[in-house]
Amino acid sequence: MNTKVLLPFLITTLLVSGSATPGIGRAEPPIQVAQSVWKPFSSAEGNFTVLMPGTPRQEQNTINTELAPLNLNAFTVERPNEANYLVAYFDLPGDFSNMLQTSGQINEFLTGVVLGLSESMAGQLLNQQRINLNNYSGKAFRMQHSEGVVGRYRLYLVNQRVYLLGVGTSKEKYLQKSIQGFFNSFRLAGGATGTVRPGDATETVRPPRSNLNAQLRQAVCTQNWSQAINVVNRMIGQIDSQDVRQQLLDYKQKLQGFASSDSVVPASELPDCSSGNGEGN
Repeated sequence: MNTKVLLPFLITTLLVSGSATPGIGRAEPPIQVAQSVWKPFSSAEGNFTVLMPGTPRQEQNTINTELAPLNLNAFTVERPNEANYLVAYFDLPGDFSNMLQTSGQINEFLTGVVLGLSESMAGQLLNQQRINLNNYSGKAFRMQHSEGVVGRYRLYLVNQRVYLLGVGTSKEKYLQKSIQGFFNSFRLAGGATGTVRPGDATETVRPPRSNLNAQLRQAVCTQNWSQAINVVNRMIGQIDSQDVRQQLLDYKQKLQGFASSDSVVPASELPDCSSGNGEGN
């Protein structure tokens, strides 16, 4: 069953760009969020309530995925020089949600959504953890974005509906209480709150190395240097051997040299590329 869902660039724009990101200076003192800015927000159609630090802006977008066209509803609050806050939801096609009967199938689906988000946002997925919303399964995950911005997210599958909560900021360490309070305030109509299940350990994201090798070969052979560098970074995160890490770092430097050059590299200079078109194995 293919449960991978690629979500739209809209979420990237809402969390990683905008006024809350470019103006953040690391040398600035931490911003203390006044308690008065946090007010309850509810959505009758979304069937939830949450505390938001201001009046959210609503975005609606129809997106095409591998499953079907999905209607995404997003609510965002931008706090300049601080963080962006997001609550979004979309409904799955009925025939697909009927396939998610076991905990294993649900976990596979949620993992696919997390990986799809990391690809659409071009972020580095740092870790993920199983959580729950009363009897509903979910994921908490953390992602490194560009320019020092970190995204923290919670994802829930509630019957046919997927909820996504997110905070994007470069001041994560100063906003721990605000971020946690935002996540913990999320409730479905009826009072369900999201919690980490006791005993659930953080799952470090480690794609199979064979898969990363195939991705690297395809990126190199098609001379997609930025993608190749991204794959090498993921490989480096999996390697314990200092010698191998250094080899990957040296290779990354070579890729960066290719990326900065406008010339096309002859296939004969790219290992394993001269006899094929670079399509992944």
